[in-house]
Amino acid sequence: MSNTKTLWTVIGALVLLLLAVTWSWYQSADKLHATAVVGDRTISEADWVQTLKEKHGQQVLADMINREAVFQEAKRLGITIDPARISAEMDQIRESYGSQTDDEFREALVKQGGTTPEALEREITYQMLLQELATRDIVIPEEELLAYYQKYADRYNHPLKVHLWKIVVASQTEAQQVVKELKNGANFNTLAKERSIDALTTSSGGDAGWVALTDDSLSSAEKDVISSLRLHTNSDPVEVKGKYVIYRVSARKEAEQVSFEQAKEGIRREMALAQVESLDAVLDRLKDSVGVEIGQMSN
Repeated sequence: MSNTKTLWTVIGALVLLLLAVTWSWYQSADKLHATAVVGDRTISEADWVQTLKEKHGQQVLADMINREAVFQEAKRLGITIDPARISAEMDQIRESYGSQTDDEFREALVKQGGTTPEALEREITYQMLLQELATRDIVIPEEELLAYYQKYADRYNHPLKVHLWKIVVASQTEAQQVVKELKNGANFNTLAKERSIDALTTSSGGDAGWVALTDDSLSSAEKDVISSLRLHTNSDPVEVKGKYVIYRVSARKEAEQVSFEQAKEGIRREMALAQVESLDAVLDRLKDSVGVEIGQMSN
């Protein structure tokens, strides 16, 4: 599954729209209150809901029907998703946002993706169930799975990764001053915001996100320092292209070689999905199987 922020931003916005409109449709008009007052004009909740229905109603209804068809058919066939797969996907998305705590992840999802961890987890479950239903009858020979694993061996060799933080300053003298302040108890994130000249990380308190130690953007000197740095300790200044960097590592993932047995099921799903004509066609068949009747939508 793709785990880019762009994909989940789109999905999140749709999920929250789905929840908002679904809730609103079940409210009677006399329970709806004023949403906003602009000058002498009151925009009621009924006005808001009606506009949402007119602009997005058909799309949201179709999306609700698709989800219900997938969940019902998966239940009928006894198809479930291993919670570990869902957790792994959530962890990858969480990593892409650079979040360390649950609260940070929730805040980042709401702010950047327009969704919540709960809505995102349900969306992941839906997507995985749909893929399982689409590929359940496709068989891939073992030798083809092994050939795929060997062809794309680099995908299954995961290098050491660290959650990296940095403060970048213009001179060695200033770098030594920053190190001194850190040793005296100054907060790393605060100093990064106040003193760092790195445009990409200053506003986030020096957060450079998860970085692989094989990253070509890192020099040999940087890799040596970062790889030997203990968690929650600060490095001595490292000269990088005429500037000086103090690093800090808050978490690390050790290098890992994923075996063929560990990767086999994921490879089967990927290869099987490549043989599916389209997921839209699969959804059409599922809806035919469970039966769908669409009533008249109220104005």
